[in-house]
Amino acid sequence: MKRILILLSFLAISCQSNSGEMPRQAGQASNELMNGLEAMHHVRFAEARAMFLEGIKKDPNCASCYLNLGNAEQDRVLRREYLETALDLAKKGHPETKIMEAAVNWINGEGGRFDAHPDLYKKYKGDKFLASGAYRYLQFNDQIEEGRELLLEAGERLKAGHLYNLLAYSYFWNADDDEDYDKGLPFIEKYIELNPNEANAYDSLAEFHLKKGEFDKAIETYQLAFEIDPTFEWATRNLAIAKHEKAMASEDVLIMKWSSESEEAKNLFNQGMWQLYNLEWEEADKSFSSAIEIDDSFALAYAMKARVSYFQQDEESMKEELDIAVSMSISSSNEEKKMIMSLSNDLKDGTNTFNRVIERLVRKYPDSSFLRFETVFATINDIGPDAILRRAMGLYEMNPNFTPALNIMGYAYLQKSELDNAKNSFQEQVRRQPAKANPYDSLGDYYLEVKDNEMALKYFKQSAGMGLINSQSKVDSLTSLIAEKEAEELQQ
Repeated sequence: MKRILILLSFLAISCQSNSGEMPRQAGQASNELMNGLEAMHHVRFAEARAMFLEGIKKDPNCASCYLNLGNAEQDRVLRREYLETALDLAKKGHPETKIMEAAVNWINGEGGRFDAHPDLYKKYKGDKFLASGAYRYLQFNDQIEEGRELLLEAGERLKAGHLYNLLAYSYFWNADDDEDYDKGLPFIEKYIELNPNEANAYDSLAEFHLKKGEFDKAIETYQLAFEIDPTFEWATRNLAIAKHEKAMASEDVLIMKWSSESEEAKNLFNQGMWQLYNLEWEEADKSFSSAIEIDDSFALAYAMKARVSYFQQDEESMKEELDIAVSMSISSSNEEKKMIMSLSNDLKDGTNTFNRVIERLVRKYPDSSFLRFETVFATINDIGPDAILRRAMGLYEMNPNFTPALNIMGYAYLQKSELDNAKNSFQEQVRRQPAKANPYDSLGDYYLEVKDNEMALKYFKQSAGMGLINSQSKVDSLTSLIAEKEAEELQQ
C-alpha cells in the first residue's frame, strides 16, 4: 500500500516563486500550504490533509490547497471533489492551473496525471516538486533511465531527500533481480543523511530489508522510525506487518494449509477468499474456478465456489458445487473435510455448524488470518458487535494488511451507534483499498445512517461504477428519494 501512497507525496507543490520555483495559488494560506506540503513530501498524509484543510478554512479560495488535498487523498470521491474545486478556483493562464487541468482530465479518464509536469519543470528548474512529477511522467511512459537521471541531477542540485527516496523506489519497483534491487539502497541512505529526523526515511530503509526477507533488520528499523516519530501513520502498522511476515516465515507458524499440491491453485484460492470478503462475487467465482482448473481435486475450492453461488442466489449451481466438494473431500485434510461437510449442511439445510467448526480450527491455527476473519465473517449475525470488534481488532493488529477487518469493525460501530468510529473505520478501508468497490458502498451506508443522502449517493455511485451490483439498486432508490424531496420542497 505504501508503494501506492508514496507516489502522491511527489505531486506536492509549494507556494514560493523565488529560486526558480513555480508560483502557486495559495492566497492567505501560504504557511498552511507549505506545512502541508512538507508533511506530504515525507508521506505524513494525515498531517498533510489536516494542514490543507486548515489552509482552506483560512482562505477558501486557496486553489493550491484543494489541489494538494486531492493529491494527498486516496478516497476517489473526495479526491474528485477536491481536484475539481481546485480547477474551479484556478486562475486562467497561471502555470499551476495546467497541473489542475491535467489532474481533472486524468480522473475523467483523459490523459495522464503528470502530463503538465515535464514542460513546467523545464521552466522552473528550481522546483523539486515539479522534478518528482516529471519523473512520474517519464516512468509511466517507460522512460525509467531518463527519469533516474532527472532525479539524480535534481537531488544533487536541490538537496531534496524525497527525490532520493523516489530514486530508490525507482529501483525497488523495477528491479529484475537482487542486484538491481540493491541499487536503491544508497539513495535511501542519502535520504537519511539529508533528513535524519524524518520517520519515513527509516521506514523506507525498513521496507528495503523486509522485501529481502531480512526480518530482524526490518523490525529494528521500523522500531527506529516509530521512536523518531510515534505519530507517523505508517510506523505501528508497518512494524506489525514486519512481525507478521516474520511469523509467517517461521517453521513454528500455526496456520492451516490448503490441500492442493499446486502453489498456483492455492494462490488463486487465497485470491478468491480475499474477493469473497470484499463481496466481489463474480471475481471470486472466477478465482475459485481457475484454482479448480489447475487442480480439479481441490475440494475446498468447490465448496467456496458454492458459497459464492449462495451469495449470488444461484441455488442450482450451489447444490451442484457442494455435491462435487463433498465427493472430492476424500482427498482433503480432516480439517477441510469438516469445513466442507458443515458448509454443505448449512447452505442446504439452514443449520449453523460451519461457525462451530471455524471456532475450533482457529484455536488450533491462531496465526491463520483467513480463519480468524471467518470467526467474524461467518458468525457476524450471532456474536454481537462487542465480540466482532474484539476479534476484528485482534486480527487487524496482527495483520494490518487484512483490511476487510476494517469493514466489519465499521458495521459493528454502526450497530453500537458509535458513528465517528464507524466513519473512521470505513474511511480507513477506503484509503487502504481505493480500488475496491465495497469500501465505498460501506461509507455510503454510513452517510445513510447519518441522513446525509447527497454524500451517500456519491459513494454508492462510486461503488456502482466500480462494478458492485448491490450499489446500483441503492443509487436508483436514493436518486428517487432525493428527487421526491426536491419536488416536495418546490411545492411548499
